[in-house]
Amino acid sequence: MDGVLKKRITGNAVGVLLLAAGSAVAAILAACGVVPAQDYSYNVTFLCMITLCFLFSILIVEIVSVFKISDSTAHTVYIAASTLGFCLFSNDFITFLAGYGVQVDIRTFDCLNFAFFVLLSLALIYFWNYTYNLKISKRTAAYALAGAAACIALYAWLVFVNLQIIALIVYGAGLFAAFAVIYVNICKHGRDDLPFYFTEAYFFAACGCCLADTLCGEGVIKFTPLGFASFYACVLILIFALIYVAYAMRTDKTALEASEYKLKYERVRSEALRGQIKPHFIFNSLAAIQSLYHRSLEAGDRATSLFSRHLRANVEAANTDLIPFERELDNIEVYVDLENMRYDRKFNVIFDIDYADFDVPVLSLQPYIENAMRYSRVNEKPDGYIKISTRAVNGGVVLEVSDNGVGFDPDGVPASSCGIRNSRERFEVLMGVEPEIFSKPGGGATVSVFIPLTEANDEDNNS
Repeated sequence: MDGVLKKRITGNAVGVLLLAAGSAVAAILAACGVVPAQDYSYNVTFLCMITLCFLFSILIVEIVSVFKISDSTAHTVYIAASTLGFCLFSNDFITFLAGYGVQVDIRTFDCLNFAFFVLLSLALIYFWNYTYNLKISKRTAAYALAGAAACIALYAWLVFVNLQIIALIVYGAGLFAAFAVIYVNICKHGRDDLPFYFTEAYFFAACGCCLADTLCGEGVIKFTPLGFASFYACVLILIFALIYVAYAMRTDKTALEASEYKLKYERVRSEALRGQIKPHFIFNSLAAIQSLYHRSLEAGDRATSLFSRHLRANVEAANTDLIPFERELDNIEVYVDLENMRYDRKFNVIFDIDYADFDVPVLSLQPYIENAMRYSRVNEKPDGYIKISTRAVNGGVVLEVSDNGVGFDPDGVPASSCGIRNSRERFEVLMGVEPEIFSKPGGGATVSVFIPLTEANDEDNNS
């Protein structure tokens, strides 16, 4: 957890630094009355041209990717287009146009700069909503758009009396409140990753650039610190490139995890098939069937039918991963009947089923029943039992296999217990859940697994 916390602190520290850097330095230069030299203005003009060329290139690449790459979306196009417009109407670009003798209305450019900043911030929120599945409702989105439009109108009205900083403060307060909610939501569900922190830095850099542009020029501070808008534009371009790299790394990691999952799945499935039909079980069952035929032809026929059903269930498992729980119960009943043929003291297996409309890995409960029959000694007690139970809870069902036998120390279960280990791995690989074992000497044993039934979890399992 310390590593995650360190990553979050570092990401936010970088973002806040980008937010404050340009505006703070601009204020210091204005207080000192620094006036840029002509050569410096030429350098700023050149920097503007370079950054705008890069931004145009990024926008073209994003637009082409929407049509050429099947999994592309419009989110990054909106971000690139908003960034281009935001930088296009900055103080530096006014200087760039003035160098070519073009006269522009500074207030109009100021309003357009703020309008594109609003669009950029909304594009980033739209991107986070889509990428991290925030599930922002349509009503909330409509309120946000209406509030953003009202702030743009307020800014356009206040710019004529040089009080546009008020509109910026109003919008900034709402924007940072929304960002705080988004940030907490993403971190709470553990979705924060490298791409998120890069886009967060992108967000803070854009906020810093807007703040510097609003404070200076015709704003609160009557001084235009040339070069800071271009500096921020370069930072945005760099972060945009880093976002590409981060997503490429995440894609590679996802592909590697998928490959490892497939290998693990094949291994678990292979072990399951090898472990289901145990030679000693076959020999013991055949010996019991032979003994029953000597006593009763009808009993022998019934035992043969049970054994055939058990073998058929194991053969079907070769082509099946998940089966309905009711079918699994049928397989368990067959297995219990076959085992009871061999014992004078029968095992009492109780079925307490409150909910059965769900799937489980095929033959995944048999190892726990077999373990209870072998070690619990419940057939030696007058009131001994093995119980399979289910109960519905919020968002899922709890499946339990319990007994009131001699119990054991769970920490002392040998790692060589292949059946239980394989059943645990199949639950984990196929359903994303993990059975838990509760027991103590003399207190019986319980194996419990929570199986979620929500649509979101079903989609995750399918993925």
